[in-house]
Amino acid sequence: MRIEGEHRFSLPRTIVWELLQDPDVIRQAVPGCKTFDEVAPDTYELTAQVGIGPVRGSFKGKVAMSDREPETRYTLHAEGSGRPGSATGDAVIHLADDGDGTHLTFDADVTIRGAIGRVGGRLLTSSARGMARQFFESIERDAKAAAQEGAAT
Repeated sequence: MRIEGEHRFSLPRTIVWELLQDPDVIRQAVPGCKTFDEVAPDTYELTAQVGIGPVRGSFKGKVAMSDREPETRYTLHAEGSGRPGSATGDAVIHLADDGDGTHLTFDADVTIRGAIGRVGGRLLTSSARGMARQFFESIERDAKAAAQEGAAT
């Protein structure tokens, strides 16, 4: 399954890049994330509680970042499994200046197996885009809150 999407940040590209490289930021932004621990350089293991349509469950997985071109692009390799099924995929993330902000696009190829894979392509694609939107909105919201706290002190 192919999933594409975009998000416009009202933050400069340098800041967006830094946020997307920070494991603590990622842990807080991944919907349902319980753990996100570095196990090797640029490689993390995670656990998350995920629900897509009527299928819900806990997943354990691994995420690795590669092919970094600072402030421009990188690739995420992800795999995970749990009682509802398993998923593997690669996503390429691109960043570009967009006025005073940043335009992020992503293009992912994902393979899903098990009960979660039987939910249906349209629902899976819609859920994946929704989770990506939540992820990026969380990062932006937390970055803005941190900037306001810094300005207030």
